[in-house]
Amino acid sequence: MNLNLSAAKALAEGTKAGIQGKSLNCEVQVFPSNVHLPLVASIFAGTEVLVGAQNSYPSQLTAMTGEISPDQLEDFGIKLILVGHSERRQFLGETNSSCNSKLKFFLSKSIRTVYCIGETLAERESGKTFEVLAKQINEGLEGIGSELYKDLVIAYEPVWAIGTGKVATPEEAEEAHAFVRKTVSNLKTGGESVAIALRILYGGSVKPDNIASLLSKPNIDGGLVGGASQATDSFLKLIFAEFK
Repeated sequence: MNLNLSAAKALAEGTKAGIQGKSLNCEVQVFPSNVHLPLVASIFAGTEVLVGAQNSYPSQLTAMTGEISPDQLEDFGIKLILVGHSERRQFLGETNSSCNSKLKFFLSKSIRTVYCIGETLAERESGKTFEVLAKQINEGLEGIGSELYKDLVIAYEPVWAIGTGKVATPEEAEEAHAFVRKTVSNLKTGGESVAIALRILYGGSVKPDNIASLLSKPNIDGGLVGGASQATDSFLKLIFAEFK
């Protein structure tokens, strides 16, 4: 909820110009505010950039004032949705259970879905990081068949590192990502092959100057980027960052 319409338009057009005619070595997804989705989707139409929604309600068209349906999103070619971002969990009452309902509905409709998980500073300092992550995975992915994981991405976003300038060290992030992958492999509906194929993103003050070190780790497959994606120059630097 940071950009107004003119800023969102400038960012989308600047990003499009910056990638024009260039080969991307990563998949780029953008999640503008719902009110900007039609404009941003039209700007990126015909490019490799995928446009997604920050939130959606798990239902077909129905009476649910203030919400937006995946059917309405699809009118603009959008079949990509973010679920369980930390701000929605912390301030808007989203729970592992409500995230599970969304994941089941979206994935059953072949909608690509990014599921966000992560611990607060208090939880980390009290040694509960893995307990929190396991609970978010076990409850959030309960009852989701392994055949649906092809459209699922998990984003690990330590809440204490979001918008604070703090960032988990590559080693701390890798430890959490490895745990997430192992936990998914142990799910009844998961399994080792599913876990190996699963993409796990890191989100928490990702910037051009730390993206390479994060992505050098074997279990970190990409970034869920906040502030650094809201300026064209830094976003393009992230897109074209070189890493092994």
